[in-house]
Amino acid sequence: MNRYQNILVAIDGSKNAEKAFYEAVALAKASNGALYLAWIIDEASLSTSSFAVSKILKEEQEKAKMVLENLVSEARNAGIVNVSQIVEVGDVKDTIAEKIPGEYPIDLIVAGATGKGSLTRKKVGSTIQHIVNHAPCNVLMVK
Repeated sequence: MNRYQNILVAIDGSKNAEKAFYEAVALAKASNGALYLAWIIDEASLSTSSFAVSKILKEEQEKAKMVLENLVSEARNAGIVNVSQIVEVGDVKDTIAEKIPGEYPIDLIVAGATGKGSLTRKKVGSTIQHIVNHAPCNVLMVK
């Protein structure tokens, strides 16, 4: 099956994001497709922090880069040749659902059913629900 050639995976350090990563690797390998690993630093959580925003942002960027570099190595070891990292600051829902697919030729988004923000899901709405409703391509929810 060569249906999906450009697969975006939402990474946030959660267990479900890890499951989504492995599912996306299997799909990319089966289709000889490209893998885009995206870690979005939620700007809303930065602005409500009592710590210096720039310090927290730098720490989050370093953490994201470290995790993504490990996942890139893992994907390449699994046989995926084309693996890209995307680290951005912004609204997680809109960035995954609309911004990245608008900038890259994404034809499948793979995301965990719940991520690190699951505790506030009832208050702000489900990220995966937003992605499903706003993405220009198919979405695979992994749980």
